Amino acid sequence: MDIASQLIEFIKSDLVAPGVEVHVDTPFEKLGLDSFSLIEIILFIERKFGVSIPDKELNSENLHSVKTLATCVEKYRK
Repeated sequence: MDIASQLIEFIKSDLVAPGVEVHVDTPFEKLGLDSFSLIEIILFIERKFGVSIPDKELNSENLHSVKTLATCVEKYRK
């Protein structure tokens, strides 16, 4: 399972209401995710993939959607 798929599963199971559709291009803002939800996602990434994303990369571009965040994770994945 690729990074984006695992992020979608985590968001669907832990962060949004049941039945909410989550796609790779859906903006996090549209899903109703707030800054606390984004922290949960970052912690999930650190635990699941062993990736520590530098603070400078935690910007609105990378934290826009599953697709943008997965691309950022891939960049720092060892």
